[in-house]
Amino acid sequence: MRGPLSSCASLATSSCADLFLFSTATRPCVASRQLKPSPRFLYQQQHKLSTVAAAAAAAAVALNTSSTHAPPRSPFPSTASSRPRSSKSIPGIPTATRSSRSATTMAEAAAAAAAAQQKKKQQSKIDSRLIVISGPSGSGKSTILKKLFAEFPDRFGFSVSHTTRSPRAGEVPGRDYHYVDRATFESLIAANAFIEHATYGSNLYGTTTGAVEDVARQGRVCILDIEMEGVKQVANSPALPNRPRFLFLSPPSLDELERRLRGRGTEKEETLLQRLKQAEVEMEFARTSGIHDKIVVNDDLETAYKEVRDWIVGGDAEPQKEA
Repeated sequence: MRGPLSSCASLATSSCADLFLFSTATRPCVASRQLKPSPRFLYQQQHKLSTVAAAAAAAAVALNTSSTHAPPRSPFPSTASSRPRSSKSIPGIPTATRSSRSATTMAEAAAAAAAAQQKKKQQSKIDSRLIVISGPSGSGKSTILKKLFAEFPDRFGFSVSHTTRSPRAGEVPGRDYHYVDRATFESLIAANAFIEHATYGSNLYGTTTGAVEDVARQGRVCILDIEMEGVKQVANSPALPNRPRFLFLSPPSLDELERRLRGRGTEKEETLLQRLKQAEVEMEFARTSGIHDKIVVNDDLETAYKEVRDWIVGGDAEPQKEA
């Protein structure tokens, strides 16, 4: 006990002990001899009694005042303080904040699950058939394919062809082409390693079965960038379970194609003229053969890319058909 009441009780206890001594001191002893207290002792006892009375009165006033302004304290411990803390309680973090964070986490998880489900549905709608893109040298096939692969890095796989020509500036063996000599190429033909191969100009080009299978094993749609003779072989290949989709990329004209080829600065005059002659044959073949599902004229790179992109991944893509 603390405060005025404890002081008062302590003082009262001390005074009572003195009074007991006083009464004992004034009682007759066994010999019936009357003992009188000294005046000094009487004065001290009276003073203590007065002090006790004053302290008790002050404590009563204080108790009465505090009861008017605040409810009396319960002698029992508070239920809230004695209640054990919940196992989910985190010191320093309000319950409302924890609830808000929990709700946010659940919402984010639900959104992620919905996005994954939507992506799965979109992927199931993608036409997984082999895509064959062809066109004369200088029509922009390489540039458009690079843009397509940059925009969809996980959707398509580029089949790397074999060729007997020398690498151009900036080309990387194994990424742009597999560069081999003529003897090696002919040995692959003899081993039936190609699904298509052709002679273009003075060089040989071909796509091996292994190159296409490598792309399929990655769960991607394979894209072939091949020439006209290769298109004919693929269109009639019995090794493919489904008919591929064929797109031809054409220059606006032969004059524009010649300007582009001369602008490269990589072609000898004889080779350049061969390419122009071959381009004329290919453009006529694309218009009349009935093999190509789509012909895109590349007179503006961005417009041509959008048209190619929309046909490959957009609403222009036809449902997969059996061969």
